[in-house]
Amino acid sequence: MRLRKYLFLVPLLLLATCNQFCTPVPKCGDFTFTGSKVDTSSDNGLDMNLRFDFHPAGCGAGCTCNPVCYVQIVRTVDMHTFVYVYPSAEKQGRANAEGWYVDRIEGRIWGYYGRNDDGSFAGNLSPGSDTLPTTLFDGPRRPEAEPWLNVWWQAVSVPVCIQAGSGCQNKLLGYYFWSWLVNDAGTVTGPVDAVAWRPLEDEFDTAVTRWNAQAPGLGKNVFPGFSRLVP
Repeated sequence: MRLRKYLFLVPLLLLATCNQFCTPVPKCGDFTFTGSKVDTSSDNGLDMNLRFDFHPAGCGAGCTCNPVCYVQIVRTVDMHTFVYVYPSAEKQGRANAEGWYVDRIEGRIWGYYGRNDDGSFAGNLSPGSDTLPTTLFDGPRRPEAEPWLNVWWQAVSVPVCIQAGSGCQNKLLGYYFWSWLVNDAGTVTGPVDAVAWRPLEDEFDTAVTRWNAQAPGLGKNVFPGFSRLVP
């Protein structure tokens, strides 16, 4: 029991160390994160929103963009065994070697967060532009039962321009890490969040590649070729 309690402190220590020594992934704007934990007798999780204000000139870009949306990848780490836990076989099937997978509701054909099949966006994604903020809303929940105890749930949210002909089309504009933890007693800690660090952008790339490999067989759309606005 003492060891398990100690292991639960590892994410906080790693993030504190990384904030001091890791190299942040460049961003072309400002992130604002707000989150509050959900801790009931039946559910664990987090209610959050992530705002991104795109500033192309700050990255030496002269483009405009409307809309800006998000692609989000997630993973869950069992902090007792350090293996990855998945909510469905479909999501496990597109996970990369480090457990990251594109976060989309099963049955949706687009990989962009919150995008409806007709190309519009649901209420959990407020598209933005180079003059208006882009805001992602999420409320991940897991039952207060195994295998969802003693886990670290993690996400990397990535704003991207999808306006054709904008000069920034398919450019990735930044990366933000956010997460929450629940111990073996069902107590939620979090949020734990920060501007994402290298090499998380590489994990994003491989998760997108895995989505594209799986998508055709499930009748979903593949992503275009993304690139970073700031390499």
